[in-house]
Amino acid sequence: MGKKTSGVRKLFSSAYRKTHELIHRPWFYNKKFLVTLSVLCSVMLWAMLATNVSPVETKIVSSVPITINYDAIKENFGLDFVEVISPEALKGLEIDVKVSGRKYLLSQLTADDFSAVATANKSISKPGSYDFTLLITCNNPLLDVKIDSNSQPMYVKFDRFVDKDFAVSKVVGVGATVPAKSGLTMGTPYANVTNVTVSGPETEVTQIASVIVSADVNKELRDGETFDGTILFLNEDGAELILNHITVLTDSSESVSVTIPVKTSKEFKVGVSFTNTPTNFDESKLPIAITPSTVTLVGTPDAINGLDSIYKVGSIDLSQLKKGDNQFRFDLSLSTGLEAASKVDSVKVDINLASYKTENYHVTSAHSTFDIINYTGTRNVKFQTTALNNIQIIGPSYVVEKLTDKDIKVEADMTGMETVTGACTVNALISVKNRSNCWAIGSYSVDVVIG
Repeated sequence: MGKKTSGVRKLFSSAYRKTHELIHRPWFYNKKFLVTLSVLCSVMLWAMLATNVSPVETKIVSSVPITINYDAIKENFGLDFVEVISPEALKGLEIDVKVSGRKYLLSQLTADDFSAVATANKSISKPGSYDFTLLITCNNPLLDVKIDSNSQPMYVKFDRFVDKDFAVSKVVGVGATVPAKSGLTMGTPYANVTNVTVSGPETEVTQIASVIVSADVNKELRDGETFDGTILFLNEDGAELILNHITVLTDSSESVSVTIPVKTSKEFKVGVSFTNTPTNFDESKLPIAITPSTVTLVGTPDAINGLDSIYKVGSIDLSQLKKGDNQFRFDLSLSTGLEAASKVDSVKVDINLASYKTENYHVTSAHSTFDIINYTGTRNVKFQTTALNNIQIIGPSYVVEKLTDKDIKVEADMTGMETVTGACTVNALISVKNRSNCWAIGSYSVDVVIG
């Protein structure tokens, strides 16, 4: 017993001596060392208090994403998620989570630390709205926090998604007008979109009966103008549908637009043009009747003002007209941007040559005029043909009866022959000198030499 007491005294004495030496060393009384030691002790004390004595607080962790578990529903029944019906706060598929815990833990929490998964309460096999349970959990089980409400109900809509094509049935310019007594009229609005493909829940897509494009104009127009357009969906009764879950693909790469044409109208005399006419021929002397004789055209001011006073509906080969009644019918083909004010589809042309007379003539270069026309080359051109037989001339009887071969003129048409050399055959144009109401029936040709 005496030996044990003696050992303890020696140990205590040694510890006292070492402590006394440490305290009485010079650096222990250094001011900088004491400041550093004080700070270190304060930090250690704060950490201990924060960990063990910190009060429990609450925090709202915002925008935790919601995952709806429906992979098996989609795979087995082809159903897709449409929307959260209720509660309203969860329609954006995010939830604010209220948690409680020690302050130093709460300060570190973010939305990534939580999971919010919704699972159906019963099996789903057809379109409709169903009850789900939303379960909220902390992803890190080592975090000592408590979720205020980790489970809540949800009402979720499911449907099959389908695609359907529609043609735009109508284009509307709402509130578009033209000035009164201006002579202007408003044309039919048109859009840059003619077809749309609608994708979305089947219960919404099947409600669509027609598709229109509308633009809010609400102004007076003096010229054509283009406005932003909106695609609208109508049901069978023509009422507009509000469809929140569909997407639309158009046949245009640009945004939807509506153009409102502004037009003016003008009455034009209807006429025809003639081909293969002699150089001195006067069309106005032909006995021609056109039905209707006039047509009122509607178009943009620029289009109307750019037209000639006579609107020609087609052409007639003069050389093919025969003695008697020659009748033709031409479709009223209008340029883009023009339309007829009345329902005129075609025009009838009647050239009555019953009172005209035909006569055949034999002409020679010795008695008639043979000329070269329309030649722009530098070489010499000479006739090889010196006579033409059976040239049939038609005209008013009182004129034709007095004609002789000396009144007939033959012209070799050298159009497009600038680079040709040697002997060749070209078209011959036949005319009657000093007569603007006679012409040759049929086609003729002559031989020439170029070089």
